[in-house]
Amino acid sequence: MENRKEQIIETALKRFSHFGFHKTTMNEIADDLRITKANLYYYYADKSTLILDAICKLCGDIHEGEKAIISEYAGDLIDTMHKVLEFRSEYMRRYYVLHINENLDWIKGIDITQTMDRFQKIEIELLKDLFHKAVDEGVLLLKDVDKAAETFVEIQKGLSIVHTVSDIITGIPSERNVDKIIDSQKRAINLIFGARILSKKTE
Repeated sequence: MENRKEQIIETALKRFSHFGFHKTTMNEIADDLRITKANLYYYYADKSTLILDAICKLCGDIHEGEKAIISEYAGDLIDTMHKVLEFRSEYMRRYYVLHINENLDWIKGIDITQTMDRFQKIEIELLKDLFHKAVDEGVLLLKDVDKAAETFVEIQKGLSIVHTVSDIITGIPSERNVDKIIDSQKRAINLIFGARILSKKTE
């Protein structure tokens, strides 16, 4: 059953990424899978549940990739943080239309807030891991790693909203904004952490 659900999620994500949540129908997803609508409803009783699973799959993949990048940290904090952003930007370009919700009715009935809070906590934990590595190596000056990680995630999300708010209002996505978001987030990294990077003293 899990394999079939994974196939459904992957197929649904392709539809969602091109047409958005609201404009995608369960009939279309069933047709793409070459199964009956009744068969699709056996696995997903409604579209809202499928959307939630699709979001979870997407966020999970992003965090796994970010975790892999952080695990390869080799002493250059800013470079590692830039690599994380560049990795994330690939997903943003591929699924940019998911940022645009021309109709928020699909949110009714799902605990999307709790789900997104959970993934934000994962993001904070990944960043804390990276910051601890840099602090332990003596290359980063940071008194409160936990609070710094939480604050920085909030800053990054705020910068993302700044560059997508017009698209959200109009419902017309612009993939070009991804570059603006990433550039803005990289500048924030350089501004905030550039002055906190300590040069290792050589004997």
